[in-house]
Amino acid sequence: MTEIDECRGALRELAIGRLAGRDVRTSHLVEAGLDAIVAGLDTPSLALLAGMESYAEAAVDKAFGQVVDELGLELPADPTAARWALIHGWLTAMVDGRLSPAAGGALISEVGALLGSPPSLRGITRWSAMLENWIPTDLTPRDVCEVPILEESAELLEGPWPPS
Repeated sequence: MTEIDECRGALRELAIGRLAGRDVRTSHLVEAGLDAIVAGLDTPSLALLAGMESYAEAAVDKAFGQVVDELGLELPADPTAARWALIHGWLTAMVDGRLSPAAGGALISEVGALLGSPPSLRGITRWSAMLENWIPTDLTPRDVCEVPILEESAELLEGPWPPS
């Protein structure tokens, strides 16, 4: 995967996050725009976005929307589909070892709450909460929580999507 592809992917993930109802800071949008320019991605609105001040929220939002359109980034049809798309990506990243169970579990818990805490995600959410409250001096290893998160992630990815 090239650096430009990675930047397109990061911009798409931010757009999906916004559609899903996550709190995506304008500073992250500007930073992603700047990263894309540095990587060699070029659209008229991308240059505009990369040069904006993050406190100009309305202008950043508008420019980011134009960037998404100019790059032809495909987004899910609605907020629910966007939430499931994010969860699928995080499950995959955890199973592939690109995202820690602690970080992935926390993200899945956050977006799972936006979905109304579906039963299919409750195991990961429960293990994630236990991991979040883990004390470094605890004699119980983190694996006690991390392994079930990874196992449930793999199981969800093998089943129908989105899970019922």
